[in-house]
Amino acid sequence: MKYGIFTKPIHVEKIVNYLNQYTKIDYIISTSKEEICAYDYDIGISYCFPHIINVDDIPWYNYHPAPLQEYPGLMNYACPIRDKVKNFGVTLHRMTNEVDKGPIIKVRRFKLDSLPVNSNELGNIAHYHLFQLFKETIRELGIDED
Repeated sequence: MKYGIFTKPIHVEKIVNYLNQYTKIDYIISTSKEEICAYDYDIGISYCFPHIINVDDIPWYNYHPAPLQEYPGLMNYACPIRDKVKNFGVTLHRMTNEVDKGPIIKVRRFKLDSLPVNSNELGNIAHYHLFQLFKETIRELGIDED
């Protein structure tokens, strides 16, 4: 089974290093929306990928840097900060053609020791936990697929 992983450039190195060192997953990785159809893969992974993806052909999964359904869409973390959240989370869900509406596979929740003062602070904490969720779940995706 081959994974197509689509992400932002900032995440490529850590994803590639982890996959190469700790897994035997066959994958391609890209930061380009135009390359979604350029490769042959069995499962699509969106890891904070900022583009809408048509998910009709193969199973797609999204690693979302906030708890769903509380905080869907592109995250700038202003709303959770405004809401004075004391607990937050990150989500893995099966994608549908409705943004952030697919079935939730796992939410990794965590307590914040103090209220975040800005988007960067909350974003850094969320992305740490999102990568932990990725490492916990990436090998299991697609094992129940036909």
